Amino acid sequence: MSTQYSLTVKNQSTQFGSFCVYQQAPDTNASNVLTLAWFAKTAHPTSSVTFTWNLDYNFTWGNQGNLDNEAVFSASQSWPCNPNMRNIVNFNKQGGAYTFSELSQNTEGDAGSLYISQLGGVVPREAHVGVGMSGSGTFLVEAQPNMKLIFRPKPTYYLVFGNYTQGQVMDITSLSNVYKLEYGGSVQNIDMVLNADNMWSQP
Repeated sequence: MSTQYSLTVKNQSTQFGSFCVYQQAPDTNASNVLTLAWFAKTAHPTSSVTFTWNLDYNFTWGNQGNLDNEAVFSASQSWPCNPNMRNIVNFNKQGGAYTFSELSQNTEGDAGSLYISQLGGVVPREAHVGVGMSGSGTFLVEAQPNMKLIFRPKPTYYLVFGNYTQGQVMDITSLSNVYKLEYGGSVQNIDMVLNADNMWSQP
């Protein structure tokens, strides 16, 4: 069983809003990668929320052809995977519907990466495909025919406060007051506070 991580955040500001956690983009051969609000929970002043997760990855796709900034992604299918073993899957349109198939180990690629082989039935601008962690999507790209996507995860986590919905497409270049969460080694649980001046601190 993989290690479980947690984050507890207390809202000591004067605002009602959402605490959101997103991840640093993986190394990939794809362009125009969309970053999703991985986790998001609302919190009133003086209340706390807790997020928990582990390093269990999944392939995911949705048949939303247009995902502009702030659109919310809805997964149509999600398959567990492992960067070191069951790390490659086919994605294709069959019988008028998209689906994953043939999850296996990629013996021709590097261990530690996740691969999606998009086959010839994929129609541009009909779907998005990507990866997630702990049951929620993290990154997407627009599906394209006859292309193999490569994602090398490097989980690094960021915390932000505002108006967010889990699965929302984020413009991370426009964010302010972002806090980088430092997990690793013996650090598996972090407590954070959003203070009255809207700055972050650890109690």
